[in-house]
Amino acid sequence: MRRKIGLILFGLSDSSVIAYKDAGMFLHALSKNSGWISKYIFFKTKEEDVVWPSSFLEYVEPVCIGCAIDYKEQVHLANHYIKEHAGDFDVLMFLNYGNTIWKLAWLCKRYNPHILVYSKLDMGHGGFHHFENNSPILSIKNHLEKIKSRYVDWFTVETNKYYEILKNNVVFRNRIGYLPNGVSLLDVDTDDLDKKHKENILITVGRLGTYEKNNELLIDAITKIPPKKLGTWKFYFIGPYTDAFYTYVMEIKNKYFYLADKIILTGNISDRNKLYSFYKRAKIMCMTSRSESVCIAVVEAMYFAAYPIITYYSDFALDATDRCKCGEIVQSNPDDVANSLLKAISDPCLEEKGKVAQSYAQSMFDYKVLSNNLNQQLEVVMNRK
Repeated sequence: MRRKIGLILFGLSDSSVIAYKDAGMFLHALSKNSGWISKYIFFKTKEEDVVWPSSFLEYVEPVCIGCAIDYKEQVHLANHYIKEHAGDFDVLMFLNYGNTIWKLAWLCKRYNPHILVYSKLDMGHGGFHHFENNSPILSIKNHLEKIKSRYVDWFTVETNKYYEILKNNVVFRNRIGYLPNGVSLLDVDTDDLDKKHKENILITVGRLGTYEKNNELLIDAITKIPPKKLGTWKFYFIGPYTDAFYTYVMEIKNKYFYLADKIILTGNISDRNKLYSFYKRAKIMCMTSRSESVCIAVVEAMYFAAYPIITYYSDFALDATDRCKCGEIVQSNPDDVANSLLKAISDPCLEEKGKVAQSYAQSMFDYKVLSNNLNQQLEVVMNRK
């Protein structure tokens, strides 16, 4: 019989973009590639009904369990749904962790003792530090956390460094696996992308001008590259931008007139094929963020052979570049970024390096690969029970 999995997502869960993110894609890929029956369980948080992509609906059944914006009300609705439907699933999946997840896991077991409860940790540095610190007080807290979380059968974490440490932590020992987020190709016309060729383009992607993205660092680095070395290169800043960042870019263009047509603000790009066409055409993906979690845009660009030059925005930077074997991690200052960019744009082997990055990204971050990995992990745990 086909295994059945459900994922309950809290927050603004009635958004069609979730179909393309990890929450939707793992359900979609498990169903498509491993034969699972997948349900996405969400809450109605806005007046209009969400319109799910038809490609998503081929493999996943969305289930709205009530109208609720307030988190406590969502948890109440989730409690009721679990009481009524825990017996319908082999696996119930949650994103994140903490007391609410521990209580819901207990409820799952109460109404279906055979169910497997799976928590995808979605863990950033703060959450990791909560468990990683070796102080005596934290050791006591971790033992208490182990007791409270005992009804969760399996965890996965997205960063390899975290996995290597947490697998020996008393809370997660013998019940955690490594599983990064991947590159969603849902509704992307890969045949059309294959027709596009590499250009002298560098891209950066995100909410431009925010403190975390630190896009001014990339702008400053570009100004340090000698004008004669720039040739035909263009620098695309992709995403919505703050007024302050727009003003800063205009000031830079006025000061460095030769950059006027080289630094380009595209604005927000919601069309996935248009965004991915930039990944395919770009030779370099550069992120100068102060902090990120996974920063999936980097591995998306690598998937289409853009060579990554990134700052150490999180420990996942090591995963993204295979510990700098297929990309560069640079210091967060304009001189170091500029030197790496100048070296890259002058490198006759740059496209070949991009292909190495592509091969790695496709072997590590393709959802078919990742869902097969998750399927194997869940099967092992279910066979233990």
